[in-house]
Amino acid sequence: MNIKPHISLIKTINKAPNLFTVSTVREFQIEADEPLDHEGQNLAPTPFDLLNSALASCTSIYLRGVCNKYKIDAGTISIKIVITMNEDKSFLFDRKIKIENEIEPEQKAFLLEQSNFSPTTIVLKKGNTIVTSLNN
Repeated sequence: MNIKPHISLIKTINKAPNLFTVSTVREFQIEADEPLDHEGQNLAPTPFDLLNSALASCTSIYLRGVCNKYKIDAGTISIKIVITMNEDKSFLFDRKIKIENEIEPEQKAFLLEQSNFSPTTIVLKKGNTIVTSLNN
């Protein structure tokens, strides 16, 4: 698997106590905020919502590609993910995949297995390193 890097520039509105952010990725803008009970203004999804969306979207896109390649008529692919924190502060991503059409049990098992090969799934399952610097 070859994941191409891209640049994500985050611009944060600096009017305290505003937590609202706008991320610019290529020609797209993605907004994030926190709910009112977390001192945000509830103007956009939370960062965890966006993480959930990234995993669900990547899984769905990947499975659609698998279905297209192997001529599996799954119909609409719906994904629901709930993130919970474990006692050790790690996270559990409970991913439920629903397909619209009835397919053979072997095809279901194949799609379930394939869901673990989506790029975002691989990134989240591996230990990662985040390097941070603070510049003036």
